[in-house]
Amino acid sequence: MLDRTGDGHLTAHDFRAMAHDVCRQLELSEEGEARVYDAFERWWEELRAGMDTDGDGRVARAEYVAATLAGCDRDPAYLERGLLPALRAVFDAADADGDGLLDFAEYRVLFGGRRVHPAELAHGFRKLDTDGDGVITSAEFLRGFVDYFTARAPSAPGTQLLGRA
Repeated sequence: MLDRTGDGHLTAHDFRAMAHDVCRQLELSEEGEARVYDAFERWWEELRAGMDTDGDGRVARAEYVAATLAGCDRDPAYLERGLLPALRAVFDAADADGDGLLDFAEYRVLFGGRRVHPAELAHGFRKLDTDGDGVITSAEFLRGFVDYFTARAPSAPGTQLLGRA
């Protein structure tokens, strides 16, 4: 999910690629794109600062695993400086009508596409909509995706947000 370039390391290029994908899906304005790119850049910088132990400007799989097993991804300060701003930027960008909620149509624009089967898309939406009211709040979105990025086991809640394995 994170190694978008497929080179076996995480770099700023991977996070720019993720930001690009979000912006392309949502067809954002220049200002909206800038907010998303900035948030993903901050996420990368926070991740790099906490995981790039050899100082080469990239995070190898071994560095990522070691830092994750040490629990850096569960530190509230680490999350607040990196992952959460990126997730908030995605949520805000996807919330097309600005009501502070994602309905299924907005969710489909963000995560749908030719690569996602409609049943998987609906499954992911239901997983995020924890109170079952038909919309996803910012809190539900953040909780679900923090869980997605910090899960230690495939059975953990949140691991199926982008499809069942």
